Amino acid sequence: MRSRRGLLASAAFLFALPVTALFQMVLGLDVEVVIHGALALGSALMSFAVFDFRTPRWATWMGSVSTGVLAAVFVLQAVSTATHDEALTYLAYQVLGQRLEGWLVDLFMAWCVVVLVAERHATWRSWGIAAMTTVACVKAYSLGLAYHGTTLDAKAPILKILWLLPFVWILLESTTRKPAQAVELPR
Repeated sequence: MRSRRGLLASAAFLFALPVTALFQMVLGLDVEVVIHGALALGSALMSFAVFDFRTPRWATWMGSVSTGVLAAVFVLQAVSTATHDEALTYLAYQVLGQRLEGWLVDLFMAWCVVVLVAERHATWRSWGIAAMTTVACVKAYSLGLAYHGTTLDAKAPILKILWLLPFVWILLESTTRKPAQAVELPR
């Protein structure tokens, strides 16, 4: 297996919504606490999983730091919702959750694109290209909506589910064998 951490991180993201619904139905837990906890777990695992893929060092660190900081933001959002602390809620959602969270996700998506470019022999490369193209289209639509004074949440919130496609691709790529290392023969 190429990346056990990538498999677990992707699973955490992909199961975040069903687990949240289950926790709400069975235990009556606050949706925001559970979803942000699951996203924090997925982000923390992904911050280590990026090292299992062959990308330039700068890209690996960009992916790791962006998902690591994203995990911290999600933890703050979960804690602020659970504690109902107004100052922490303001920090977690208004200060960190608005622009910073979006930029961090964009940096992670940029890392995904670098994986597609750097790993030319990836088994599920065509799936990754389709996933990243779809995400780019949703992002462009979202930016167009923002230009016209509205949001994706207001016009087509169901499209946000498409942001999970890169995690399907990473899950598939994580389950493949590790790529063979180039061996240099002595001269």
